[in-house]
Amino acid sequence: MKKFLFLLIILGCAVYWGMSQGDDLSRQAKASHGGAVSAQPVKPAKEEKGIIAEVKDTVATLISGMSSSPTAQGAVEKQAKPSPASPSTVVKEKTEAGTLQEKWNDVSHFRESLESRVHREKFVPYDKIPDLLKKGIIATEDRRYYDHGAVDIIGVARAFITNSMAGETLEGGSTIAQQTVKNIFLSNDRTMTRKLEELALAVQLERNYSKEEILELYLNTIYFGHGTYGVGEASRVYFGKEPKDLDLSQCAMLAGLPQAPSAYDPISHPQEGAKRMTTVLALMAQEGYITPEEAAKSAMHLWLK
Repeated sequence: MKKFLFLLIILGCAVYWGMSQGDDLSRQAKASHGGAVSAQPVKPAKEEKGIIAEVKDTVATLISGMSSSPTAQGAVEKQAKPSPASPSTVVKEKTEAGTLQEKWNDVSHFRESLESRVHREKFVPYDKIPDLLKKGIIATEDRRYYDHGAVDIIGVARAFITNSMAGETLEGGSTIAQQTVKNIFLSNDRTMTRKLEELALAVQLERNYSKEEILELYLNTIYFGHGTYGVGEASRVYFGKEPKDLDLSQCAMLAGLPQAPSAYDPISHPQEGAKRMTTVLALMAQEGYITPEEAAKSAMHLWLK
């Protein structure tokens, strides 16, 4: 009974803060950014699909001609990488089942609990992460990132409609805050209890950290596939360079990985990785971060350079 009441309290708090905190956070983030990442008006799904199709058609010949072997010279270089026993950016292994008291401590002493779980000394600082990668992540994972709190009800509905009309998964419904706390605190179990914990933790994340700090946490702890956690490892393994040196096509490739890291891994699955990269470029063009011409040019550049 106590556990049931606790979960109801969590759900109530999550919904309240998720919907009420967004406006204040949005104003603060936009003020600090000076409008660097602006909210774009939601465009009809038909128009969005048209841009995506336009960019995909431009590189369709290249993608269809690729084999399952590694890409052409100068593209994605295969590097030996031992599978880590635990993420390099995560200190403590996520427990499958914690006590009610431990879960409450995670919420009530959130900042201390989160910081005890990450290796900040291995983080790539926010200002060293390419702006195009940040925009690619936002366009793909949470396009209303600066306009909502922990939960984005509008985003969930829009993602469902967009994905249904496109016939494929173009974007997710979980916010970046939700994905961040899930990666740091929780298991991958698909249960109502875990989802409620995720919502409660996401609320605390939005209350204790700025939008820039949350994005930095996300990019330094999320799984990018091929045994890599965080943008630093992923950049070095996939491209042999530091994040600050990534070009547009490489930023788009990385931005597309968190949704399905194993399926879109450009080393193990170059064709699927290329298709996903093209989708990310199209979504960035849809949001106005780049032009459709830049998207098409960058899609070809990765495989022809």
